[in-house]
Amino acid sequence: MRDPYSLEAEHGLLGAMLQRPELIETLSDDLSAESFYFAENAEVFRAIMAVRAANRSVDFLTVADHISTLPNGDSALAYCSEIVRSTPSVASAGTYAGIVRERAIDRALHDIGARAIEISQTNQDTQSKIAEIQAAVMSIDSGSETDDVVKVSDVLAAQVDVWQERFDRHLRGETLMGLPTGLTELDEKLGGLLPGQLIIVAGRPAMGKTTLGMGFATFASVHAGKSALVVSMEMEEGALTDRAIASEGRIPLGAIKNGTACESHAEQLAVASYSVSQANLFFAHRAGGTVGRIRSMARRHKMRYGLDLLMVDYLQLLEGEGGNRTEAVSSISRGFKLLAVELGIPVVLISQLSRKCEERPNKRPIPSDLRESGAIEQDADIILFVYRDEAYNEHTEAKGIAEIIIGKGRDVETGTVRVAFMGQYNRFDNLATKWSEPLPTQRTTLAHRYKGASTHA
Repeated sequence: MRDPYSLEAEHGLLGAMLQRPELIETLSDDLSAESFYFAENAEVFRAIMAVRAANRSVDFLTVADHISTLPNGDSALAYCSEIVRSTPSVASAGTYAGIVRERAIDRALHDIGARAIEISQTNQDTQSKIAEIQAAVMSIDSGSETDDVVKVSDVLAAQVDVWQERFDRHLRGETLMGLPTGLTELDEKLGGLLPGQLIIVAGRPAMGKTTLGMGFATFASVHAGKSALVVSMEMEEGALTDRAIASEGRIPLGAIKNGTACESHAEQLAVASYSVSQANLFFAHRAGGTVGRIRSMARRHKMRYGLDLLMVDYLQLLEGEGGNRTEAVSSISRGFKLLAVELGIPVVLISQLSRKCEERPNKRPIPSDLRESGAIEQDADIILFVYRDEAYNEHTEAKGIAEIIIGKGRDVETGTVRVAFMGQYNRFDNLATKWSEPLPTQRTTLAHRYKGASTHA
């Protein structure tokens, strides 16, 4: 069993910094004073970084002068000069730095072991305990331990590369920053579904909100080559598979459910089944789920298979924390926003709307129609409402057409995207021609307005 520290590596690393100051930035990456086991070495590291930050020359004299006296009372000058003399090779400085990092992680893991025992003895449910321990373990190696505050000039230096990458993508004809949804006009407005975003898809019952969310996951996995996980609180894996096949093959869902699709749509069924089977599309049925359980599942899934998109259906069936439902919903929405940031993926969360929108003459939803809307509005980056006028107006000119209303968008303009709703196929699709609202005196038919939905290659 190795010791959780290495005096030789700590001295070798500090000695290299004192002899070759130009290596400090590289060698100190992901290190802090707490990475050093011995207090004297931690103090020398702090002094090196402070002298460097002051734009002063770094050597054993200037660092020792900054410290004066070490925590144990010894002379900093004698200690720093001894470190320099005992450094075997500056060429091995990278190796020393790696050893110091590894031993710091060993100590952190030891501390987490003790913390895990404490967590195991609490009254939390088992999945919450697992999620808390997982979060503690993942935080050890999640990146730099240095200060999170950065100067704008440092950000700009990196951002120039981002601008160049965006321009290169533009030259290649790639317009999206995030995952494509399969709906061209929606992608143009959103720029795709971006990493770290919490996207709320909301609507009244039977509007197609689950269909839209499933469409995002299916398109990302089948057509964009990404990995998508769909977690449903009410539908089992078989029902989700039926919907994915119906959508991908443009096969009536009813025919799949009653078995006649095997005869009436045999070719489409075979092709769609093959396409979906080759995709990284995963389903999970979690009745009575919590954010903690889904977080734990998503973390494991990303480590095993990769994860580019998470879709959860739906918010109101999740169990949250808090004394009342408003507090519970707040914990749920905040939990999924943090999960999106942690995993660096878009999270699509389906949500029901209250009945308030049906009490208005214009029944198109607005953000305040979200149940327990305050926390959801605050945490969401994008809110998409699904509205179909034919659900309320039997004689509407917009039969077969759905509105996806962007009710909120960070860095995105609000507005409405009109798409084709193919309920029998459990899918939304692009309109072949752009829809325009008819004037009151016009009585044109739907067939005259558009000639059907476009299809994906």
